[in-house]
Amino acid sequence: MKKLAFIIAAALALCFAGCASDPADVGGAKDISEEEPTLNAVNIIYSPHTGSESGNGSLESPLETREQADELAAKTEISDGQEIVILEYLMTVDVTLQGSAGVSSEKGGINMLPFTGSADSYYFKGTMPVQGCDTQKYAPDGSVMFSARYMLSGTDFEGSRCSIFIENNGPALDKCTPTIITDSAALSEWQDWNLRTIVVPCDGGVKVNILRVD
Repeated sequence: MKKLAFIIAAALALCFAGCASDPADVGGAKDISEEEPTLNAVNIIYSPHTGSESGNGSLESPLETREQADELAAKTEISDGQEIVILEYLMTVDVTLQGSAGVSSEKGGINMLPFTGSADSYYFKGTMPVQGCDTQKYAPDGSVMFSARYMLSGTDFEGSRCSIFIENNGPALDKCTPTIITDSAALSEWQDWNLRTIVVPCDGGVKVNILRVD
């Protein structure tokens, strides 16, 4: 059962993943922009609310300001096929898997992984009022489409009750990008920003870290 749970968690992590590398790993996740789909991203992360001047630009220890991120980017050496991507950390969604179901035929295959979860960050605190679902579609030609959709209900950083809908779609593990719909006036800009996710597997699920490409 532990092995099965690990496999399911890994599958969900793959669906959620956007730029999923540790920022300190120069061989990390690929940039998923249409312009340069083959470049490997060297992520440098900052957060005005959780970062510090002594941070190293990683998800675990972000810098405090964009200026500090720019300074680190200027002195970071990269190789051919890499690019520096500066990310602003927004929030983490803690996802707990609730099982799985699948079907396959000559027409293709479907895996569905329902999940619950919550978020606790500076900008938003809340839980999923209903289960979300990660749906993985496999076509007969070998292509795949990932789609994770879920709703969060809670309170934004201005104290207003609100909901956030998140949809993460993509044709490959390194080409999934979250889209957000929210009725929060304070978070309305999230609907227009270029977002990425960094996924960290954990017991029973994953932590989905949502960041803005700055």
